[in-house]
Amino acid sequence: MKKCLFILFFIPLFLTAQTLPLSPQGEKEAQLYLDFLQGAFAEISDDPDYCKYYKKAFLRAPGSKLLRRTLMLCAIEKDNLKEAEQYADYIKEGENDARDWAVYAFYHWRKGNLKEAQEYYEKALALDPDDVQILYQYILLLTYVDLDRAVEQLEQRRANYPGMSHVIFYEIGNIYVSKKQYPQALQYFQKALDEDPTYAPAYLARADIFEKHSQFFLMLHELEELEKTGFENDIVYGKMGSIFIIVKDFPRAKEYFIKAKKLNNANIPAGYFLALFAEREKDYAAAIGFLQDTEDYPQDPGKWLQVSFYQQKLNLPQEALRTLKKAYKKFDDNVEIGYFYALLLQDQKKYRQAKNILKKILSTNPQYENAQLAYAYALESLGRYQEMEEQLLLLLDKNPKNAAAYNLLGFSLAERGVRLDQAQEYITKALSLSPDDRSFIDSLAWVYYQKGEYAKALDLLKSIDEDFIQTHKDIAYHLGATYLKMGLYEQAYPYLNIAAPEIKPARKALKKLLRQQPGLRG
Repeated sequence: MKKCLFILFFIPLFLTAQTLPLSPQGEKEAQLYLDFLQGAFAEISDDPDYCKYYKKAFLRAPGSKLLRRTLMLCAIEKDNLKEAEQYADYIKEGENDARDWAVYAFYHWRKGNLKEAQEYYEKALALDPDDVQILYQYILLLTYVDLDRAVEQLEQRRANYPGMSHVIFYEIGNIYVSKKQYPQALQYFQKALDEDPTYAPAYLARADIFEKHSQFFLMLHELEELEKTGFENDIVYGKMGSIFIIVKDFPRAKEYFIKAKKLNNANIPAGYFLALFAEREKDYAAAIGFLQDTEDYPQDPGKWLQVSFYQQKLNLPQEALRTLKKAYKKFDDNVEIGYFYALLLQDQKKYRQAKNILKKILSTNPQYENAQLAYAYALESLGRYQEMEEQLLLLLDKNPKNAAAYNLLGFSLAERGVRLDQAQEYITKALSLSPDDRSFIDSLAWVYYQKGEYAKALDLLKSIDEDFIQTHKDIAYHLGATYLKMGLYEQAYPYLNIAAPEIKPARKALKKLLRQQPGLRG
């Protein structure tokens, strides 16, 4: 409760008490006023201990009806109804005004005596029918006791507030929403719009009901009608864009996300979806900008991952690595950030760093199969073959259908030229689980190559589509090396030439080929 009127009333008395000689009784009264003023000022200042000043004043004036009422409110606020009961007899002392009855009604409401509370609010309103605060509390109570009467009371009050009919109809609609009586709510929100066709809260309330019931076209109609009134709001535009996504009207979705971003450059759904639109158009630089503009970008690890993905698409591996390095420091407990950061490190042959990160991830997430597979790959790249095999066998023990684990086991053996029969078994198992995987086909071909069965290796490698070979230098090397072993020099040359810039054995094979067949260079 506000105490401004009491403060204005007491201040002159207090100032007078400070300037005149006081009798003992006067000093007592002055101290009472001071305690009360301290309580009032503390309450206005949101001091949680404001009630203690009122209690000090009450000790000086235990018969004060005002202090009893005030302390009862203090006790109710602290949810101490037993203490509140000590002061509730103030209602029996002398004549009661509207505020006395309203506070007493509130006390009974908190006790669960709703009918008694209704009766006391009605007594308060009979004394002061224009007190908006008491009226609001009364109508709020009626929404629990007698919904129809609450609506009736609000309807009756419309005449007292000219020009406020639309607001009253809107509040009635909210009452029906609180009771999940949506058809009635929609009717009253429409009444509000009939009174004021530009009243935004009513449009938004109707749209919200339609959204709750997945009636998206009706929702969009309400928001489009609202927009026609001149209303602009980035949150509403962002919501409209999201709904247009749901109904698969992508051009309209993009239009509203652009509107949202113009009003608020950091709008979250606008930035996210515009990035996806830019990705579809292969405009990865724009996609990065949209994501980094969003309000939640600094706190959203998923968006940092997305940015690094776009940087890789732009062929900016160092930028992508820097992004994930910063993200890894910022979100050091985020498993996905750590995992993808490790993958980028492996792409750049920084296997030791990758291994350490993946080991840390697995220490807290031992069931993370992709991380365990990547960890095994890092160990293999570092030449720690026994540890690699241990990790992969542990993984396969947990999941015997992990084709990639079988392939890595087999390819590592084939690459080293050891236990080739076992390597073939592992890779054959991988292909039985994923028969169309071109990397697995290449692995089996390499086993045949290491066994000297070049025709079998060639048949498998030639079954891989050319576009895939052109973009995978290791497969190009395997095909070139196989042609070379078979004496098919002209066929070997282009594939070794593709692989040579990145793969050292391919460079050696190409030099050997050109020494033997120098005419191929031209």
